Amino acid sequence: MIIDIHVHAFGEETAKAVLDGMDAAGIDKCCLFAPAPETDELSKRWAMREATDWLARIAAEAPDRILPFCWIEPTLPGAVQELEYAIADKGFAGVKMIANHWYPCDETVFPVYEKAGELNAPIIFHSGILYFHGDSSRFNRPVFWEPLLHFPKVRFALAHISWPWVDECLALYGRFRALNSEGREHPHQMWIDTTPGTPPAWREDALRKTLSFAGDEYILWGSDSVGTGIHEHGVDVLRSDRQLLHQQLGAPAETERRWLGENALRFLGLV
Repeated sequence: MIIDIHVHAFGEETAKAVLDGMDAAGIDKCCLFAPAPETDELSKRWAMREATDWLARIAAEAPDRILPFCWIEPTLPGAVQELEYAIADKGFAGVKMIANHWYPCDETVFPVYEKAGELNAPIIFHSGILYFHGDSSRFNRPVFWEPLLHFPKVRFALAHISWPWVDECLALYGRFRALNSEGREHPHQMWIDTTPGTPPAWREDALRKTLSFAGDEYILWGSDSVGTGIHEHGVDVLRSDRQLLHQQLGAPAETERRWLGENALRFLGLV
């Protein structure tokens, strides 16, 4: 099973277009993110509730294949309530967040973490440099997520291996992994979303470091496609990543199975 953990929507997609793209790419399931609320520079401005309701209608046409993620902007009024609405009322699979004008370690966003943990809702955060949203990359250094250790019920992934801060991302992973060392009771919290962000010239090095340090049990695969472009971008990423995994990294078939789908089932709480 191949699960694309990282697909964006802008509100113009149809379920058929998403499914056709998945079929062309050979992808069984995808995590489809709601349009970004209110702060998005790429399309119309959405309210969180509006974006959630739109995506709920899309996902309802193929609930076994399109796994909806609400997009929560934690600095907006009602963010906690909108998170609960998406997960508890609409049955969403998880949460997407981008820190484009707030720090993940800012205590003002902690109520959102608390609610996500209460609802057992996994969170995928953007991490690393941002090519949009103004001078916002300063908010996305991986170490800023360290306070999540105080929210042990929160299961989260940092996307793009935090490129260009790959080493810092892995160091943070090690910090969370240490909480699971012998004699300590702490659930595994941090996962690494290897969705490109790493340009081709850096990708082999980033994946080699990730597999060497983090192993293959808590890594996730994604394409960073848009919902209408999976048949093009998703195909290319899947092909190049598989080639890199086998020819350059010499990883076994077990690693491929875990990376491309089995781990995502665990991250999403489906097994």
